[in-house]
Amino acid sequence: MKRTIINCILSIIVGLFAVSAAFAIQTAKKGEFAPHKNVPGPVRLEMEKADNSGEVHTDPQFIADRQAIVNHLMAYAFLIDEGRWEDWFALFSDDILFETTVPELGTISLKGMEAFRELINERYIKPGKTSTAVRRHTMSNVHVAEQTETTAKVRTYMLITSVPKADKLVTKTTGTYNAELEKHDGKWIITRWYIEADVKLAPSKFPEGSAVTYLPDPQLVIPDATPEPLPGEITLKGHPYSMPANGPLFNNTTQPWSWTDSDFVIVDYLTDARAAAKFLPEGATTFPIPDLDGFSAVKHIWANYRDSSFGPYRELIIAIPCLIDGAMYLYVPFIYVTTDAAMAGGREIGGWPKKIADIRMERAGNAYRLSFTRGSMELNATATVGHKIFSTPLPANEPVLLSYPQNMTLPLPPPTGSPQEAVPLPTMSLKLIPGVGSANPEPVVAQLIGSTWKLSGDFHGTGGVTMSMHPSEEDPIAQLPVLGILGATYAHGDMTLAVKEMKVLADWLK
Repeated sequence: MKRTIINCILSIIVGLFAVSAAFAIQTAKKGEFAPHKNVPGPVRLEMEKADNSGEVHTDPQFIADRQAIVNHLMAYAFLIDEGRWEDWFALFSDDILFETTVPELGTISLKGMEAFRELINERYIKPGKTSTAVRRHTMSNVHVAEQTETTAKVRTYMLITSVPKADKLVTKTTGTYNAELEKHDGKWIITRWYIEADVKLAPSKFPEGSAVTYLPDPQLVIPDATPEPLPGEITLKGHPYSMPANGPLFNNTTQPWSWTDSDFVIVDYLTDARAAAKFLPEGATTFPIPDLDGFSAVKHIWANYRDSSFGPYRELIIAIPCLIDGAMYLYVPFIYVTTDAAMAGGREIGGWPKKIADIRMERAGNAYRLSFTRGSMELNATATVGHKIFSTPLPANEPVLLSYPQNMTLPLPPPTGSPQEAVPLPTMSLKLIPGVGSANPEPVVAQLIGSTWKLSGDFHGTGGVTMSMHPSEEDPIAQLPVLGILGATYAHGDMTLAVKEMKVLADWLK
């Protein structure tokens, strides 16, 4: 049940972290061989040393076996890239031990062909039915570390690349393949296959059951973490509160509000759930991430509105995926804009805690450089726009299948039988308006407001995502620390929000 939840809910963000992370870690014992000790990531599993082995063998059977062993391994790359799945599965024994170690995600270990087939089906076969990318698994530096009459141990370097378009080559990762083979009835077969990746790869759903073990990367383990949701800590007690009939800053007569010809860069990352809980309101809980106890997701939504009901402006939204009454919302503890009209409209109607800031979104080719400053607070990010992954309207009867990280960070509604014109983004804000009549008056309005933004247009994957923050007391964004970047999504299109569709989720004064 735990992993079933992750594969569904991680779609939010993570629930943004999701992180249906599909790889796990085992701590190497003292004296075991762990190469690349300076590469960030999990402690590697034990593997064979590629020792100097210049011994000359003259036995024809030994030489023939060596050739068969190497040829058998080389078939791995061709068969997986050509999608010849039954021939590929035939390379492995029925009791195959399959292990993968990936930085930030950890290590998964599974035993037996049934669990192995299930994992490969989710990771490669299903996505391959809709993917147009060409993927290559390149193997080199093949070293047979040990060979007997019936067993062998082999290591090779690996290079995995993808060509999403004819004019673009993407390097996925480098690393090593480590194999153990046995000779059965005159034929060599793989009994253990261990992949050591040098960089983080997209996670995928992994099988249930005792045949599968998973441990997260030690770098992403929070001491004393709990898998349970953490309650929001913001209450009315001791909370600071903070609005011209003539010449109003914004006009609410045009409904729904609209934002047109807009650019969005949505960056998703992991933070400590205890930090996130400090910014959530009472009644809400953090969105737990199965297999990553103690983590929460955070979204940074950078937006450039070329025209809107409030005129042109730029915006930065910090949102925390959370649960309230069983429903998922993106709670907004911080939000910044570049004009007073956008600030006043958001604060007075929706209760979004908007402030004025310097927000810049500079694009050179497909590369975005994003910057935010307000007082001593600085936030910088980069992202490179990749290929288009889908557009609205969404299909009437078929779900849109997304790859990582969008399959976790950008949840799409299920098909309804009719095309859906927009992607909903359900947000929640705490609307507070102070009273008068005492030195420390109670608020006259204290409501949790639910608002569903509707975003339409073209959606693209991104690469080259980085983030950095300079902390500030007056704008404590950095108190949601970056513990791991999930990825980013770029969108270009339009957005709407209807005030009549907004609702009061909770009235704290009642």
